[in-house]
Amino acid sequence: MKIDRIALIGYLILCVVAIFANFFELYGLKLFSKSMLIPVLFFYYIGNVKKVDFLSCAYLFFNFIGDSIGIFDFKDEIQYLIIPFFICNILLIFIMLKRIEKFRPTVFNLISMLIVSLFLGYLWHTVVDIFKFTEGLQVKIAIYGIALFLISFLASYKIINKVTTSNLYLLLCAFCVLISDVFYILYNFQAKLLIFDSIHFSCQIFSYLFFVNSIINREKLSYIINDSSRN
Repeated sequence: MKIDRIALIGYLILCVVAIFANFFELYGLKLFSKSMLIPVLFFYYIGNVKKVDFLSCAYLFFNFIGDSIGIFDFKDEIQYLIIPFFICNILLIFIMLKRIEKFRPTVFNLISMLIVSLFLGYLWHTVVDIFKFTEGLQVKIAIYGIALFLISFLASYKIINKVTTSNLYLLLCAFCVLISDVFYILYNFQAKLLIFDSIHFSCQIFSYLFFVNSIINREKLSYIINDSSRN
């Protein structure tokens, strides 16, 4: 069995263990399983690409930093978490802009993008409004939310403009990031419901896998296109 296949199976097993540990508040097991997720996923990534992408590695690295901070459950941890995960969001925006294609202005595409924009704008306003009594944090959340808006908008743009496996994985990654962050806010600042924390946690760790699969499929597609053009 190839190392990438072993790494993928290992990652999925660790995901199940981490979700289980998080749900039942098994701190030691959660610390071990979650800290291993991105290192194991990195082996899956390098086993499936011919050229390692710097931005993709940086994205995984800063997510690892954010996860490491989150595991220790500091007081007012959002003040610390917002920095590495904001960097992740900026990196993801750059990754999506790197190979963005010209928009095809069909009626379907325009209506779809309008609906996406209105939904994301409403969601951004709703989340930011939660922090209206904490001005310092509200500004940070608003800026962070703009980055989330752009990630989801660009991912939607790419899949609406051109349906590919890579763009589909990218959309899943973007929406998992968005859902994870929204439910993190709901859990920590609205209602301490275990289901909110479980949704946040599960979406977060699966977003990493969707991201890596997007990069892998993008490289495979580029090699197919290059081979076709040579022939």
